[in-house]
Amino acid sequence: MSIYTTRYFLSLGNVAFSLVLGVIALVLCYATFPNLTLSLFKGAQGIKEWIVSLTGNPQYEIIGRTVLHESSIVLMGFTLLSRIIVGGIIALSSRLIHGRIP
Repeated sequence: MSIYTTRYFLSLGNVAFSLVLGVIALVLCYATFPNLTLSLFKGAQGIKEWIVSLTGNPQYEIIGRTVLHESSIVLMGFTLLSRIIVGGIIALSSRLIHGRIP
């Protein structure tokens, strides 16, 4: 197996791991702070309406309403947050172990 294949699968694993962490964070946020989770979903609905209203063509609006959903927007936010945290932990641990950031 070449180095490029290994790097590809490590990158794919990092994305999958971040997605799982995002789902766990969303569930923990719902269990701990239900009011905050509700306001996140309401904010995601506003973001969805804003994105859909940018299109002038009704065909594009139908596609936007079909593809975008409040839960997917909130999950995307939690996944991005978990990727930032995981990247920070990796950079910090690399800095502590090797004295440099990869």
